[in-house]
Amino acid sequence: MPPVFTRLASRSWFWFGVAFLLFGIHVFTSRFHTQVYDANGYWQLAQDLYQQNNFSLLNFRSGLRGCLFPLLYVPVVALDQAGIFFAETLIKLLGVLLAAGLTAGLVPALWQRVSGQRVGAGRRALFIGVVFLLWRDYFNYTLTDFPALAGLGGALYLLHGRPTAGRLLLAGALAAFVVNIRPIYLVALPFLVLLGSVAVSRATTQPWHKTTGRFLLAFTAGFLLTSGPQWLINYRNFGVNRPLVIGIDFQDPGMVEAGDLYLLQMNAGFSMQKYETGIAADYPIPQVRYQDPAGTQLLQQNFNHKIDSYGEYLQVVAQHPADMVALNGRHLFNGLDVLYPTPYLYRVYTNTAVLAWINYTLLFLAGTVLLVRGQRLSRLALLTALPLLIPAFTAIPLPMECRYMLPLHWLLLAGACFGWPAAWTWRGLAGRRLALGLTYGAFVTACFVLSAHTQALLAEAPKLITP
Repeated sequence: MPPVFTRLASRSWFWFGVAFLLFGIHVFTSRFHTQVYDANGYWQLAQDLYQQNNFSLLNFRSGLRGCLFPLLYVPVVALDQAGIFFAETLIKLLGVLLAAGLTAGLVPALWQRVSGQRVGAGRRALFIGVVFLLWRDYFNYTLTDFPALAGLGGALYLLHGRPTAGRLLLAGALAAFVVNIRPIYLVALPFLVLLGSVAVSRATTQPWHKTTGRFLLAFTAGFLLTSGPQWLINYRNFGVNRPLVIGIDFQDPGMVEAGDLYLLQMNAGFSMQKYETGIAADYPIPQVRYQDPAGTQLLQQNFNHKIDSYGEYLQVVAQHPADMVALNGRHLFNGLDVLYPTPYLYRVYTNTAVLAWINYTLLFLAGTVLLVRGQRLSRLALLTALPLLIPAFTAIPLPMECRYMLPLHWLLLAGACFGWPAAWTWRGLAGRRLALGLTYGAFVTACFVLSAHTQALLAEAPKLITP
């Protein structure tokens, strides 16, 4: 490799440019040019905040969504209404910047900071490439999944750095942003605080109680400052005195009566093991549901189609532990079974075998790395993984969408691309090739069988792996 290219390839900005070009060419030439469903809902909320050249925070009247993500798009609305830029152009540009920042910047940097190992040029290129193959069309849309991942990753990166007041304040602000735009990440907050207190105490020679107190003060200040707009909206518009998203659609009487969105979704998770959203001409409705007859039967036998509390859910677990492990195991697999690179399916009945094989291969590589090197992980590395894993695991009982498993899936992709030891070459594995080959074949075959079983339960008509 020429020395000039070697020097370039060691620079993060070089790989940012590569990722920006790769995602940019694709996103700006893709067939997706309008915001639909959830993405359109967030865009409409941004338009509510900025109406007729006037901005007002109190125009935000959704109790179900947080205000911070729509706030980010208020400048886009203003530029669009002024006729300076088309909104879709700016939305795509922001998506491309996010994709490049995550794949070429934040994720490799966080891996290096936590592991202490440098991420080489080939591994960076591989990570950018596999994310592009598996997730590329998500960056056309105003969805919260990747911004939340970026915010959480940014907070983790800051907590591993020098514990200045500014860094800790910003980490708290990012945590508030993440919890506001994806409320399920609230379950990660205690683990983020635990990581911060441990990381800060390790970085100084002062007593633990002093460093923890200063950390909590700065982190909480950043969290509350960023939560201020949501707190004001909750108090003024809904009469609720709290800084967190309320999580209720006040225009939906059923949701107001139920009062717990997560419990409603848990009920749906018994009868629906996977869910996609379609804009497809080859499927009659937008709701692409993969049914679960066993889960439906389990709920019918015990609670007549519905559980009314978390205690009743635990009752089902206690009475049918094997069935519940199987049900949630199906959900976990389906969340990692990325068959389409888009949140809104352009075609449902299409060949997904190649993308699935690439994904299964990467999951196998990640699993191999975890099994062989997992016992050597430091306590700090494990604490860093928890805020990423807990929100994903919390989503397992729900009707599964692949984006719910985004933190876990990207952690596995990073493990496959960055964690594979340099010594594990074809020659270096001479004595283990047969065992690895047989294990790999069995793993990929099992994945295809499980995926085929799920796709055969598509509500309107079964889908084949290679239709």
